[in-house]
Amino acid sequence: MEQQTSRFVQGNSIFFNARGLRAGWRALVFLFLVITPSLILSTVIVLLRHGRPSANVAVGLLPLNQLAGQVWMFLSIVFAAWVMSRVERRSMGVYGLPLKNTRFFSSFVAGYFLWGFLPLSVLLLTLRALHVFYFGGLAIRPDQALLWAGLWALVFLMVGLTEEYAFRGYLLYTLADGLGFWPAAIVMAVVFALAHALNPVESRIGLVMTALFSLFASMVLWRTGNLWLAVGAHAGWDWAQTFFYGVSDSGFQAQGHLLNPHIEGPAWLSGGAVGPEGSIAALLVLVLMTVLVAVIYRPRKQPALIITSLAP
Repeated sequence: MEQQTSRFVQGNSIFFNARGLRAGWRALVFLFLVITPSLILSTVIVLLRHGRPSANVAVGLLPLNQLAGQVWMFLSIVFAAWVMSRVERRSMGVYGLPLKNTRFFSSFVAGYFLWGFLPLSVLLLTLRALHVFYFGGLAIRPDQALLWAGLWALVFLMVGLTEEYAFRGYLLYTLADGLGFWPAAIVMAVVFALAHALNPVESRIGLVMTALFSLFASMVLWRTGNLWLAVGAHAGWDWAQTFFYGVSDSGFQAQGHLLNPHIEGPAWLSGGAVGPEGSIAALLVLVLMTVLVAVIYRPRKQPALIITSLAP
């Protein structure tokens, strides 16, 4: 009887370990739960629009379109994380966005302005000093600015929540269980960059910058124990880039941006059509930001579960 049990466990070791279903399989179940609702919705939309001419949408980022897509994706990710938290009998807070922490709002605000808006401003000022970037004048009327600012703030709040929870939430938590935190963080940084490689005008420097931002966000998670500061930094950087300064974001320029900038000089320095994220200077800014987080935020005495590998 004992031999039969031993054979059963050994035969299923590819799926299970002493703690239950292995991390890789749990990650696949999570991805299935995230992707399936979107596939169903996409199929329904295609069927409803069968035979109808597609709308002629202007080139560029439109806030309401972006907001609807980001809200749907975030809800899909939250639903999948909730299901997995019930299966694993854990609080959803361990996946990086705890709401019981009363400091989550202050962490978000600090991330937004000190680690998002400010570093992007420093980057653009540096490019201006190098004579490859010029801020330009207003692109919209002052009475329109508040409306557009609010719309884009909502969009990039959802972008920050969606992308951080997707790439540094449940998946990073689960892969860290199997690989250890930093190997898992490197894997997710590569995946994050590959996801952005789908943008039609993304550059190699831009992809490296995306991977570095992922490592920066992982360092924030490692030091603070949650993603709130990283969400703020992500949202603040994108809002400053897309609305406030009006520069291209991965090759796309937003409708209703505040300023009307222009660039000159080689693309590797100015960022070219990609925007400032395609500049070699952006890489230096991200490296400096990551080092500063490691220096300013001291290691916690009690590490969060997400950074404690239980492997092998």
